[in-house]
Amino acid sequence: MKKVSYLLLVLILALASCSESEDQSYSVHIQLLPPDGYTTLPYEEMEVTLTNKDQGTVYSLHCSSTGQASLDVEPGYYSASVHHQTNAGLIFSGRIESLALLPDQGEAPDIIELPLSQAKTNALVIKEIYFGGCKGYYENYQADQYITLYNNSDQTIYLDGLCVGVVDPGNNLESPWMAYTEMKRIPVNDLTWQFPGSGKEYPLAPGEETTIATNAVDHTGGEFQHANSVDLSGVDWGFWDVSLERQNITAGVKPMTLLANLNPLLVMYALPVNGPTFMVFSLQDSPEEYVLDPENREPRPNASNQEKRYLMVPKEWVIDCIECVKDANSPKRVPNELDNGKCYIPGDRYSGRSIIRKKTGTTDGRTVYQDTNNSAEDIEVTTATLKTK
Repeated sequence: MKKVSYLLLVLILALASCSESEDQSYSVHIQLLPPDGYTTLPYEEMEVTLTNKDQGTVYSLHCSSTGQASLDVEPGYYSASVHHQTNAGLIFSGRIESLALLPDQGEAPDIIELPLSQAKTNALVIKEIYFGGCKGYYENYQADQYITLYNNSDQTIYLDGLCVGVVDPGNNLESPWMAYTEMKRIPVNDLTWQFPGSGKEYPLAPGEETTIATNAVDHTGGEFQHANSVDLSGVDWGFWDVSLERQNITAGVKPMTLLANLNPLLVMYALPVNGPTFMVFSLQDSPEEYVLDPENREPRPNASNQEKRYLMVPKEWVIDCIECVKDANSPKRVPNELDNGKCYIPGDRYSGRSIIRKKTGTTDGRTVYQDTNNSAEDIEVTTATLKTK
């Protein structure tokens, strides 16, 4: 009799647990909103993804013809995203970074609106960023960073006059720009670099790449002797200026032009080891005039130091951008139109690894890299490729 009572008790508890679990599930209704200029989109081709940020559980569902998706999910903190690329190369994407679906939040909202933004696939893309450094003999080493740009199109591109830089804030911090502005202009962190040339001096043919190094020297030999590092003495370009005493550059490597330095205290240029949000952009016809115009410099919103200024780049002038962060819970620093996701190198810092675009195939003998405007999908982690060359 005691055994029967015990089994009955177990069954009751199990049923109660199931009932409680069912009570904890939420029916979430996501409504996609088209970007300005569109009244409707091919919603039935779009898929909404909800990712539980604690458990890693992923829920996906195609939308209805009206742009709505309904999902039953377990409690937790979620990100919601959608991405769709048309045959014409237009990209429609949207993301909600933090969505709390918790028991103490009460009823889930009837409809959660997810605005979509529009972007285009780029001809010039950021192919690889090696920012995390490596293990040195006596300490962690990060003076060997580099960025590789790639012509992902079938037409020649000219680098002349194009600019590169890191989005502010450079470290793994909450962005006051994201919190307090509409991000119509993107802030550059301290230094803005430019390719020299008068228009057509530096062509980049279809399928060709060019690499910029923070210190264009052989870090594996000479005075450096870091066996885990890379030889950057043969790259195309170097971040360099004669006023930066700790910088080095190898003969034959072309120096980038330091177009703007809004932090005169800097003695060395380095990418944030926890992940730079790096972008390539144009300042149109008069870059020098643009950076000197005080109207194009702003302080951080709500910052205690309102004297420190940042160069502001119109969002539509950004050619490509990759949001590199410390980990999955790190905050974003650019709006979805520039990068609808974020990427990171898991595990320890100084691992000798970099982030690189995934290959999607070949066309006319040239490699084509994935560019869906979502670095979470487009990027993978690899050993720094210049180590194997």
